[in-house]
Amino acid sequence: MYRRILPALVLTLGLLAAKPVVAAPLSANQVLKLPSGHMAKILSVSKIEYSKGVMALMVRYETTLSMDEAKAVSAEVDEVWKYAQKEADRAGYADAIISSTQTVNGILLTTSRETNFIYEKGADGNWKRLDRGGFVAAE
Repeated sequence: MYRRILPALVLTLGLLAAKPVVAAPLSANQVLKLPSGHMAKILSVSKIEYSKGVMALMVRYETTLSMDEAKAVSAEVDEVWKYAQKEADRAGYADAIISSTQTVNGILLTTSRETNFIYEKGADGNWKRLDRGGFVAAE
């Protein structure tokens, strides 16, 4: 009996090992631990039209960094992009927007500041971040 089960078990384990592991899609309220050690809470993942019919993946996340720390925010966005790129490729997008949101809790009011970064897939299949200062995306 064991002689029949063992080959079947080995075959099943071999097939499971050969299957590529696909990362789970990004979702709202998911918290990412970034390589830098920072945590990024995903606020939303959606499809938007941002330029004359161009559809893009929009990933909004909350940062603990101040928007005044432009270089640090930029580096953090690139880390979040590593996760979002998989989502953009899986869904077949050629454009994506990563929106970094800083929430400031005051005594009476809570305010937020946001910075958007656009990524575009080139004809060669490689992604690059575009430099479009002041760009604001609306969902």
